[in-house]
Amino acid sequence: MSDPTGSFDDGRSLVKQWSNRLPALLMLLIGFGVVPLLYSNGEIGIESVNMLGRYLCFALLALSLDLLWGYGGMLCLCQSFFFSLGGYAMGMFLAHHGGPEGIIDATGWKLPACLFVVYPYEVGQAPGEALVPLFWKPFWSLPVTLLLGMLIPGVVAGTIGFFVFRSRVRGVFFAILTQAITLAAWLVFSMNQMYLCGTNGLTRFDRITTGFTEVVTIEVDPASLAEKQLSLDNVRLALEAYQAEHGGTLDQSGSVFTSRPRKFQSIDTDFAGLALNTEPPVKLDDVADLDLDGWRLSATRVKFGLYLVTLASLAVVFLGCRFMIGSRFGRVLVAVRDNETRLRFSGYKPYVFKMLVFAVSAMIAGLAGMLYVPQMQIFTPTSLEPKASILVVVWVAFGGRATLTGPIAGALLVNLFYFYLTGLSPEAWPFLLGGLFVFVVLAIPDGVMGVWHSLVERLSEKGLFGNEDLVSIASLLHETPGDPGEDDQLSREMTPLTARLNALALRRRTETSQSQLDSPLLQVDDIQVHFDGFRALDVETYTVPHYALNVIIGPNGAGKTTLCDVISGKTRVSQGRIRFAGEDITWMAEVEIARMGVGRKFQTPTVFDSLNVRQNMELALPNRQRLGRNLQQRSTAEETDRINGILERVRLLDDANRTVKYLSHGQRQWLEISMLILSRPQLLLVDEPAAGLTDEETVLTAELLMELQDEHSIIVIEHDMEFVRLLNSRVTVLNEGRIIADGSLDQIKENPEVIEAYLGR
Repeated sequence: MSDPTGSFDDGRSLVKQWSNRLPALLMLLIGFGVVPLLYSNGEIGIESVNMLGRYLCFALLALSLDLLWGYGGMLCLCQSFFFSLGGYAMGMFLAHHGGPEGIIDATGWKLPACLFVVYPYEVGQAPGEALVPLFWKPFWSLPVTLLLGMLIPGVVAGTIGFFVFRSRVRGVFFAILTQAITLAAWLVFSMNQMYLCGTNGLTRFDRITTGFTEVVTIEVDPASLAEKQLSLDNVRLALEAYQAEHGGTLDQSGSVFTSRPRKFQSIDTDFAGLALNTEPPVKLDDVADLDLDGWRLSATRVKFGLYLVTLASLAVVFLGCRFMIGSRFGRVLVAVRDNETRLRFSGYKPYVFKMLVFAVSAMIAGLAGMLYVPQMQIFTPTSLEPKASILVVVWVAFGGRATLTGPIAGALLVNLFYFYLTGLSPEAWPFLLGGLFVFVVLAIPDGVMGVWHSLVERLSEKGLFGNEDLVSIASLLHETPGDPGEDDQLSREMTPLTARLNALALRRRTETSQSQLDSPLLQVDDIQVHFDGFRALDVETYTVPHYALNVIIGPNGAGKTTLCDVISGKTRVSQGRIRFAGEDITWMAEVEIARMGVGRKFQTPTVFDSLNVRQNMELALPNRQRLGRNLQQRSTAEETDRINGILERVRLLDDANRTVKYLSHGQRQWLEISMLILSRPQLLLVDEPAAGLTDEETVLTAELLMELQDEHSIIVIEHDMEFVRLLNSRVTVLNEGRIIADGSLDQIKENPEVIEAYLGR
């Protein structure tokens, strides 16, 4: 794909926005409009609607993985585990209130029928002696169940994430670890000792209730009474007799009787088996419809209602994810995926953001599990099998990562494909699923939505969407009063860089006291670094004053980058001490050192390729690295002015909205330096800034670094002697980890040890 020019950047952005919105709007139209219309007209039955409702739960599950994998770069294989935690929470609630079977335990709690199958007989207890496990009891209430069904997966994920992400486990190791967690959970939940019915799972759900109080409503069918030659008086007398024996109150309104017992008991069973005072006796279940203050799951209207609730939940979660991704937090998440190291050396703690999004993703998966169970009316440990996690990955990959709509489309399409194919040839499904995954990896790595976006972009390039008009409209929509015009551009080109710098510089010299200036900003004393017995660094003394530029040169392997690694906290010293601004930073972490005012530029530009230039700069804003500050979506006017000023200094202002991956190597170098400048560090560690630059870019970079000396102390590591000459500053020479010379470039050239070690003559 060709590099988009700046003139068409806004137009392409507008096209991209609408290409993202259109599939989502189409899905909403089908879900809330087409499906209900087809159902009301009798074109599809309630079972088809129920099936779509279950597939929407899978779409929620796929969306939760996309949040991690697509945007955060974390391939998680335990989403089915979180899905199951939510499913078991809802299953326990439904088991409490469902099923005509059951017994009352010693404390008056109803023992769920599904639990009664495996317990108490396996522990040698007789009916009536069993006790409902304590961890089951909170799930009597629907609000508590909904809360715990999302909170438990979130807490579990947050706990796992805390230890895993702090240990910097990522990539394939994170995927293997999460798969192992899922496998272990599958084995544990399959055991009867968990009191979750083992491999039988939670079953015999027949109604969903509010769960606040145990209210039994008995609606008597007059036709059944007439058929059996009974009257409402027969029913009332029988129920009054029951109430006299068991307690509680009984209210009658026409043919509807309402009972409120004193205990949580299985009075639905008692009432259903209650014989009316007739000859021969007639049981109440022959003439009554019992309802525990809820709705029967088998009812058509309940199934359709669950479908709508699931669709609405998916829409709400989708909008929430869209808001999250569009915020500063979302950009930090993308930055974690693109370059976690750069983020850490910018003062962020990536593990905090990863832990939070992991917990949010788990909560979404738990919600999907809770919505799935009442529509499936059974829940077993099969949802925890390793293949279940792999299926979620296939859904996301097929639909397209980092698109939000892609995982939803992938889950729906793959499952619909599975439904129709298994009806024709069930044995062929595993082979087709494997073939589908291979096809996606090789042919469409960006998934179905990636194909859609590529098609839209190609059509826009050919003018089929009126791209030129679109660009002009987009320019008008996004134009701001401060945008520079052609005249300003011309004047800016004619203005010397030094003059612009003097106008825009954030001078720190006046903010620093004389006593501070008299002491060195950085002082390194007697440091050594050993790697497997090899001494990579051995520096007795090295100091950097305030507002100074120092160049470090030396042959390959001399220890230049290692020295920067030590100062920035990436590498620990074997001995010695490092002081910065009067503070001992020897054993501080990279994040703490970065927040103190040490900025690090790496040899290869470490920027966030998926973001545009301005978004990269926004991530470097000072005092915005903490989690709470990143929930703020927009930069302030002052912050925007500072960003624009620095971008103007490095000639990137016109490319502010361009995606970084389209920048030249030199522009990427300048962008990384700009990000460091914006963060206001006292010390800049710049590793080979001239590498890969053109002659013109090299001169401009040297000029920029010299001018930055008015604001920062700078350490430059460089091999290019012509670039070192342009800097015209103090030079320190390293060889075999030791400082062998220090002084001006002319002095260095005459040093015999330098000539022998570095210059080779």
